[in-house]
Amino acid sequence: MAQALHAGCALPSGPKGIPAAIDAAITGPADKDRAYMKALFIPEARMMFVSMGTDGTPSHTIRTLGDWMARVKARGHAMPEEKQVKFHIESYGNIAQSWSSYALHSDGKQIVRGINSIQAIKEAGGWRVTGIMVRAKWATAPLPREYLPRRRQA
Repeated sequence: MAQALHAGCALPSGPKGIPAAIDAAITGPADKDRAYMKALFIPEARMMFVSMGTDGTPSHTIRTLGDWMARVKARGHAMPEEKQVKFHIESYGNIAQSWSSYALHSDGKQIVRGINSIQAIKEAGGWRVTGIMVRAKWATAPLPREYLPRRRQA
């Protein structure tokens, strides 16, 4: 059973609910109340954003949840919407790992796609995120075929 948090939000009761919970926590006005996100992520959680410099040198930036929320809030009334498009989850006992492709929209326009690597643990109230590693798609590195959504047959 999932633990109720506020306004109908709950921690996922199983690993397969983690991607949708992250989408719900991120999606909405940039300046929205982030109480659900604070409950979904453990206090020590980190978000790592992997990037490539203009010279081709790989790099990364690590943010706390508080850092991320402050950066998003500074965007004011922008309306980000994240959707985990396709994911694969593996779990063992009270640990889980998810690889997922995502699409991030802002004010209705897609601004980026990429891959999330999400780690989570099960606690008494449900599943919580311990960290996310994010890599946006680059022109020189398209998303792998296995993470693209299936095309509908006409």
